[in-house]
Amino acid sequence: MRPFARLAGSTFAVAACPAVAPASAETSATTRGAPLRVCLLERNLPYSERSKAGGFDAAVAAAVAAQTGHAFVPVWVESHENIQDIDDSDLPTGRLARGACDAIFSMPGPAAETLRGNDRLRFGAPYYGAAFEILACKPDVPGDLRALRGREVAIQSQTVAHFALLTVKAEPRNYFSLRDAFAALLEGTVDAGLLWGPTVGWQLRLGQASGLALRDPAFAACSFVAGYEPPQALRWNLHVATRSESSRLRERIDTALADLAATGELEKLALGWGIPWHPPFDGTYSLGALDELRR
Repeated sequence: MRPFARLAGSTFAVAACPAVAPASAETSATTRGAPLRVCLLERNLPYSERSKAGGFDAAVAAAVAAQTGHAFVPVWVESHENIQDIDDSDLPTGRLARGACDAIFSMPGPAAETLRGNDRLRFGAPYYGAAFEILACKPDVPGDLRALRGREVAIQSQTVAHFALLTVKAEPRNYFSLRDAFAALLEGTVDAGLLWGPTVGWQLRLGQASGLALRDPAFAACSFVAGYEPPQALRWNLHVATRSESSRLRERIDTALADLAATGELEKLALGWGIPWHPPFDGTYSLGALDELRR
């Protein structure tokens, strides 16, 4: 089972794209100043948003381009927010394979799953981790998944959080949107939420940020539960995908990302978009990890 963790907060359908002549395999990697074209979904905050010309992926891609001496060029992919079924078409891998762009950021591993059927693509090294986080709007919520036993916990439908909570004998409450899950937390009808960290972190940031129209004083009481360490079954590593033949480009991107991590710039960018920061995890989601929770 694949949770499509990257898109757990909302889902998107990628519009069919016209035929695009592939770029030369190593153009971006060999010519300093040549464009680094990055596929970005138009409505996918906190990762990307065309109307704001921003998002975490856009910011990281721009920083990588600056490090590698390329010109950052976003390639915006039409998307919308009302589809509930998550499938492979939500990721613009076809455009990357056809040469419409050079890279896609924040691709969840493992490659054997995410890139299944896309033999023309490869992942670079993982550059950050993301997980389902425990969110609470009331005091005394434990920072341990097993301690949620018997408690009502909000989740978003079609995510692995449902199975994880069942294994620890908590009581999952399904919601079809992140907005509805948040409403249940704010109203106190559930004890906590087990929600995808990047998207729920962005919503929390919006709710708490002063001067924003969406500000709600109730959000002041909400936060990620301190001390929580995501179990292996609820965490993923994120990668940059490129075409298989673009080995030098992958190496340059990996080196730039490692430098940005070492200086703390990656963490700063993540937190700026509300994304809880995790360096790459030693172990990530698998069916075996889910069984381990049960044991």
